[in-house]
Amino acid sequence: MNFGFSVWSAPPANTGEKAESNWITMRLKLMFFTGNIFLFGKGRFHCIIGTTHLAKEQVLTILGNMYKKSFYLTEPVGNNAFSYEKRANKSLFVPSLMNGNFSDIKQGSETVFEDFDEKNILRSCTGLRNFVRMEWNGIPMRVFDNHNHALYFWYEARSHGIIGTKNTLVHIDEHSDLWENANNLPSGELKLKEVFHFTNHQCNVGNYIEPTLREGLIEKVLRIEDTIGMGKYASYEKGEKESLILNLDLDFFAPELDYIPFEDKKRIILHFARQAKLITVATSPFFIDQKRAIEMLGKVFEFGEN
Repeated sequence: MNFGFSVWSAPPANTGEKAESNWITMRLKLMFFTGNIFLFGKGRFHCIIGTTHLAKEQVLTILGNMYKKSFYLTEPVGNNAFSYEKRANKSLFVPSLMNGNFSDIKQGSETVFEDFDEKNILRSCTGLRNFVRMEWNGIPMRVFDNHNHALYFWYEARSHGIIGTKNTLVHIDEHSDLWENANNLPSGELKLKEVFHFTNHQCNVGNYIEPTLREGLIEKVLRIEDTIGMGKYASYEKGEKESLILNLDLDFFAPELDYIPFEDKKRIILHFARQAKLITVATSPFFIDQKRAIEMLGKVFEFGEN
């Protein structure tokens, strides 16, 4: 594949030139050769060569990242539909996406989910400062707060060639997230802009999986919510042609599930992480404290210990 596009390139650091007056527009060619990326340009733009999934996706982000800017949901759609009429606050924040690593996963200060709990107490939950596009052991990983965003990242991964169709979804989560969703993804060739709108306006944290089963992205779901599921799939090995997505909700480490030893949880998560082509991780602010969620993510995948 060989095509061109225009970008703005900043001047080299420490030149004393003002970026506003010295940025230049140039024509680039993006060429893919057996997993390598070559960016060629004139002027001050440097040649970039990458071989990892992350390097590829950093370039592909230039071509279209639907989460490049944060925004607010202000209408009763998606997660904002929960108790909309009863809430004084009528908006929810959705963070922007950045390329990074575990150190970039930080608590935010904006309300990303709000609803009444089982005691009828309104809970305003802050989520992440940014969603993070990263990797673990060479496997693409996406970290975000509310779990419905996983749907977008699955289709983004398909558009990048990371996964195909008819994937097996390993859903490790305190909840099934298989509520009925009467909305269907657009028919025909899906555009990421359409998927982005569908994810945020026609799905919520409990019903984002069902549309992907109907569309064909997901063929089957392995549900692991407690020790029963852990025992059932402890020795599961994917087939030779089977494509596996690990979909982890960090509420699996909520206090009410502390009766399950941490090492047992870690073992089953890593068992599937090593087999996955893509890992999506939700910090689920309504169901687990965000500081605890981030800490558990670091401990399970041993970020920062190498």
